[in-house]
Amino acid sequence: MRFAIKQVSCGSERIGTLTGFFKSPSTVIETPTAALLTQGGSVSHLTAEVLSKVFTTPQLLWVPVSNSLQLEPGMRAQGQGVAKFCGLPEQLVCVTSHNMSEPTPPGHFELEKVPLWTKNGKKMVSAERYMDLMEVYKPEIILAIADGRTSLNEGYKRILKSLDRTCNMLDTCVYRYKASKKLKESALIGVVVATGMPKKSNESIKHVLTHKDTLTGVALAGVTDAYEESDILAAQKLGDIFKTVGDALPKDLLRVVEGCWNPAIIVAAIEHGWDLFDGSYPAKLSNAGHVLTLNFDPDRLSYEPCVLDLNDERYKEDFTPVLEGCECLTCKKHTRAYIRHLLNTREMLSSVLLSIHNLHHFDQLFRHARQHIAANTFQKYKKHITKQYEAYNLPHSANGVTDVKTDISMNGTEYMKKRLRVSDDEIPTSQVVNGSL
Repeated sequence: MRFAIKQVSCGSERIGTLTGFFKSPSTVIETPTAALLTQGGSVSHLTAEVLSKVFTTPQLLWVPVSNSLQLEPGMRAQGQGVAKFCGLPEQLVCVTSHNMSEPTPPGHFELEKVPLWTKNGKKMVSAERYMDLMEVYKPEIILAIADGRTSLNEGYKRILKSLDRTCNMLDTCVYRYKASKKLKESALIGVVVATGMPKKSNESIKHVLTHKDTLTGVALAGVTDAYEESDILAAQKLGDIFKTVGDALPKDLLRVVEGCWNPAIIVAAIEHGWDLFDGSYPAKLSNAGHVLTLNFDPDRLSYEPCVLDLNDERYKEDFTPVLEGCECLTCKKHTRAYIRHLLNTREMLSSVLLSIHNLHHFDQLFRHARQHIAANTFQKYKKHITKQYEAYNLPHSANGVTDVKTDISMNGTEYMKKRLRVSDDEIPTSQVVNGSL
């Protein structure tokens, strides 16, 4: 796989291309873009057939080992990789160790190993074991295993251990990658950690760049541990990190951001030249019964919140599409009232329809971003998207810190459990304040 910069705007934002995929030579993926988060190797709530109707061209799947390790025996027996094993042979795969949007118990580390909290419990994984798995998964893109599940407020001792462990594991991953004949068609991505401490972050960057000739890109970790909710982290602080790390990296490397970031944070990252995101945000919204309804036209005002909670009773008799003008399958055929009914009766179809819309709309966020970069109007677009999220969160802010909504901050699995265990009368509804949720 190759990454090339196609166009740079008046700032650091840029349009790039991912090409040269061994199993799909004609496929071109434009960046900035987001991968599709998977659970057990499949896109959450969508069958392969439905996925092909949502996206007509091959997409990049984000496959965490933590939620797909149970597939290893079957993949080994078949010997054709995770995409083929999961019935998605035409899709492209990016494998990482964790799903950074899911909280996991802290601690539990061992020398040169990191814990993966899998379906079958905790598994301690070394870099050697991880690269063995990569030969089984056969992905197009490999994110090197790293100890990157740390928040910006992490203690100094924890950061030191994270940095030391990550550097040692990257050395092993690079050595195994160079020696492996099975991974010659895959691209390896190094991981930067300790981003909350500038000096240690610089050490991490310098170590990653010692392998520059081998790596295709660099991923940013060490920003959130999924306990410190990504929505409440100050956008300015994150913007400074995106800029500082981005400026220290060579321009020709693919830049990857892990974590469940809302669109306001995503456009801030794009502004500083970051290219690929893990796509966990739309999955989290779908699991919570929420839909993304951003207005992408900077010249058109919208008085509706950019995220709607369709669990709310106000949508009981709302027979309009989820989003007027949206071309997704959900909006063409179904109404807010129908999806609210499905959520109320706990039908599985609700998650399917929500996923179709949220994935399509999230993809449109990046498509419009690329258009504005090409037209040198990205700053106007960024301000427009950011303003919508500021208005959405404004009634819930105090002392400059956003109080995120309880249902969205909930882990998707826990939210589904909640929906199954409580009666309809016990499901809380969001209050409307100044026209916002």
